[in-house]
Amino acid sequence: MITEAKKTCIVLDLDDTLYKEYDYQTSGLKYIEKMILRLYGQDLKGRLLELRDQGVDDIFLEAVNFLHLPLSVKESFLMMYRFHEPDIALSIETKTFLKAILNDFKQVAILTDGRSITQRMKLKSLGLMDIPLFISEEWNSRKPESKRFNQIMQHYSACSHFFYIADNPSKDFVSPNALKWTSVCLRGNQKNVYSQDLVGINEKYLPDFFINSLSDIYKC
Repeated sequence: MITEAKKTCIVLDLDDTLYKEYDYQTSGLKYIEKMILRLYGQDLKGRLLELRDQGVDDIFLEAVNFLHLPLSVKESFLMMYRFHEPDIALSIETKTFLKAILNDFKQVAILTDGRSITQRMKLKSLGLMDIPLFISEEWNSRKPESKRFNQIMQHYSACSHFFYIADNPSKDFVSPNALKWTSVCLRGNQKNVYSQDLVGINEKYLPDFFINSLSDIYKC
């Protein structure tokens, strides 16, 4: 069990931890198909989603080829995808978890990799803009680098314990482990964008705990 909750700072990853990035992809690809219909009069009828589910790497290249458009339009599709207002939502379980930790713990923050506008658009759609944010582009630092973790420790120095909850064992827990945080990996499902395969990962980078649901943090 977590002890001294009122002295503990819990830091959360975003993608595939608080919501499923697969759902963000679905939202973005549906938006692009809607814009293609509006601007080019072509109804792709879910073709982009099918390509995603088939594991195609460059979906927007396939789109411009299908539409017989110049390659440069691919970048426009990519920008539209990154800056669209996402149709995503927190699960009831996640809402309940967030309400609990915001009440129980001294500090809660979100540390996520990604572009500033893209990640903030996600957080706005999820109703999480009131939680302190540490987004990689804004700090010019990506996991596994320790810059943002160190800043959190300095900023919330009144906390004596730090937890990081994330989903990607290949990079997420390198810095928190080195800084003696408690690291917690949320097990995912088939919707997870990144693999949780532990083969070949240095043992010192593995999380302290694996949990099946966010509420299991209270058992760590």
